[in-house]
Amino acid sequence: MLNARINQSIKCNQVRIHNVADKITWAELTKIEQLLKIIPQWEKLIKIQTTSKIFNSTSWVASWLETFWQKNWQLNVLIAWCDDELIAIVPLYYQQNNSILPMKVLYPLGQGEAEAQEISTEYTDILINEKFQEHLLPKIQQWILNLKADQLHWHALLHNSSTRNILADYEQTKSNEATRYIVNGLNWSLENLSKNMRSRYRRGLNQLDKLNATIDWVEQSDFDQYWQLMKKLHQKRWQGKNAKGAFCSDEFNQFHAKFREKSPKNIAMSAIWVNDTPIAIHYYFSDATTLYFYQSGWNESEYSHLSPGLILHLWTIENNNKPYYDFMMGKKKDSYKAKFATLQQPMYNITLTFSPIKLLFYSVFEKIKVKYLSA
Repeated sequence: MLNARINQSIKCNQVRIHNVADKITWAELTKIEQLLKIIPQWEKLIKIQTTSKIFNSTSWVASWLETFWQKNWQLNVLIAWCDDELIAIVPLYYQQNNSILPMKVLYPLGQGEAEAQEISTEYTDILINEKFQEHLLPKIQQWILNLKADQLHWHALLHNSSTRNILADYEQTKSNEATRYIVNGLNWSLENLSKNMRSRYRRGLNQLDKLNATIDWVEQSDFDQYWQLMKKLHQKRWQGKNAKGAFCSDEFNQFHAKFREKSPKNIAMSAIWVNDTPIAIHYYFSDATTLYFYQSGWNESEYSHLSPGLILHLWTIENNNKPYYDFMMGKKKDSYKAKFATLQQPMYNITLTFSPIKLLFYSVFEKIKVKYLSA
């Protein structure tokens, strides 16, 4: 009798699984207009994600498309529906160069812009409704591996991301490991820091106090103005080191202006002022649980002895009303971010090569071309 009930239960579960699989429909989107039409459903899917919603959001992707999209790029997005519910998005596109031996390279939306313009989008991923995971991931894996491309580049993946989980073990996938540095504010205090870090923080605060300095959050209405001030401080510091600096590209600045306009509530800034003049500014992305440190600028020529960047990090961590303060991706070892008593989690940049022989010929051809042009 018991065995009969167990067998009946197994049969019922199998029927339910088949019924769900039968309800799932798949479609490929190849035009931006098609992608824009599913924005309401896309936003519903974003809401049920558990991590890094900002960088997979419609506002982020729309800002990126408006800034960087080129006519010769080709959208290649896979979506899945169950009844009228969007349950998966695989947000890919490809670029193809004009070489004699052209390479067709896939990227996730939000990555692949020119290096000088790079906004360094992190934590992008395949979006799925986890209730349907067992039905979705095998199909998505098969679809990606059957794409007619030469390579796929996907940067800054979290260790538990769906993308990494379905591609990491494929024999032609190469992974370079990096590290995510994140502060869990629920279990963090200044006592977690080294004695030297605590001393530098106290000493810096005392010196700033003697200057009647102020440390506080920047008002939302002042974000655009303080972006320009931060840009000026950042560029002056890095150009002094004979580097271009992150803000050198018009497209880089345009993207962030568009995103601030679309999602002002997902931005935060903190600053240190001396005599009403900002000497250090930090720029963050913000969601319900996390403050993501993105960029900074500070007056190195006059205030480097105060370590204003370190002070502003620690002040912001202490005054953060979110559980987490995320330094995002850094070097696997010897990153300054480790000094803030951060948790460290593996991250990955992956390259999947579909055509290793073609890649070999392409590499040889490029070397010959460079040698010929430099002769």
